[in-house]
Amino acid sequence: MIHRTPADFLDRNTYPLAQPESKTFTDLVNGCKKSLNETGACILKNFVHQSILERMVLETERIVDKSHYCKDNHNVFFEEDDISLPKDHPLRIRDDTSLNSIPYDLMDVQDALHQLYNWDPLMNFLSIVLGHNLYRMADPMAALTLNVMNEHQNHGWHYDESQITITLLIQKPEAGGVFECVPDLRKFDTDDYSKLGAILNGSDEGLVPLNVEPGDLLIFAGFYSLHRVTPVVGKTTRYVGTLCYKDRPNVLNSPEVQQLFYGRVNQG
Repeated sequence: MIHRTPADFLDRNTYPLAQPESKTFTDLVNGCKKSLNETGACILKNFVHQSILERMVLETERIVDKSHYCKDNHNVFFEEDDISLPKDHPLRIRDDTSLNSIPYDLMDVQDALHQLYNWDPLMNFLSIVLGHNLYRMADPMAALTLNVMNEHQNHGWHYDESQITITLLIQKPEAGGVFECVPDLRKFDTDDYSKLGAILNGSDEGLVPLNVEPGDLLIFAGFYSLHRVTPVVGKTTRYVGTLCYKDRPNVLNSPEVQQLFYGRVNQG
């Protein structure tokens, strides 16, 4: 099959994103809204065709040697240690993150993930699901990233700065690399530190592993749900694309954040 446009990347019968007037589109939107409201996540299974997934793996491996290694020891909000708090306070508990990142400006405009991110029907669909206009992030590096996790690498417990995160799993490891979350642990104006502390100290109460497979698109309320990726086991690398949309135009990360995650600065 020849895939000429991002519309061809998907099963049009299941995901008619370019046909917002269709009943299937409306049902898909309503199902996503319901899942987000009830669980804080919506997984669109087999979002891209297998042939596109295989292409994405090859396109990732073409540039993976240019990825930037990032290692951090952080609390759930990526804040500096607050020594005014008791030593056992959840905000003083640190976790390790170790991964490699491939930024947007290293991807070719013809790469499948690049095309999918810039496809207006996808952004419009997500805007309808979330109930407000979305804009592609203006950051030349952070707008679209590929997270690369090799053996023993992981992403420690954290909350996202953005209310919603969009990811596409491209390749899963032999074992490990599981996306785990505690849905809706954080409220808009308060934090449940007792439950947070229990999770950070090893409790699995309320912990949910999400069944995300390669080719699945995940819409996730990462601002409210504590989450992590467990350490990768085996020689097969975990690849996941993160598609960054914002609620206003012209959003860029600071030079300091760019330097931390990508090892250089590009303000466009």
